[in-house]
Amino acid sequence: MNGVSCPKCGAANPPNAAFCGTCGTPLAAQQPAASQPPPVVTPPPPTAIQTPPTGIYPPAGPGPKVLGDKTKWALGLGAASLFCCGPITGIIGIIFAKQDMDEIAAGRAPQLDEGWAKAAFYLNIAALILFIGGLCMFWGSRAMFRL
Repeated sequence: MNGVSCPKCGAANPPNAAFCGTCGTPLAAQQPAASQPPPVVTPPPPTAIQTPPTGIYPPAGPGPKVLGDKTKWALGLGAASLFCCGPITGIIGIIFAKQDMDEIAAGRAPQLDEGWAKAAFYLNIAALILFIGGLCMFWGSRAMFRL
């Protein structure tokens, strides 16, 4: 009996079989096993590890939200602005926080935490307002003593 060899698993099947009895692969239009050369198996190509270019935010994923580098700087500058440095660090902090907020709003950095970016933005604005209020109180008190 001259059987048909399965192209997928190599099992011998009856010559009139439509499907392989072992794996179920269709055997239609198959020649007898004696006239077919064995299939050539090529290994899959190696997978290349792709790393994102530097300076770009990491790709968005289902993971937790993270603080952006500019948001971290804005929080630090806001704290410094509150306690010692005034408008210089406050203005830079506002710019950094606004840049991260714009990236989030444009959809280029959905993994960043928008709440922390807004908190840094408003912290720096509050620091500037307090600085301006302190200057007004200082100049106002000096004017009162001149009278």
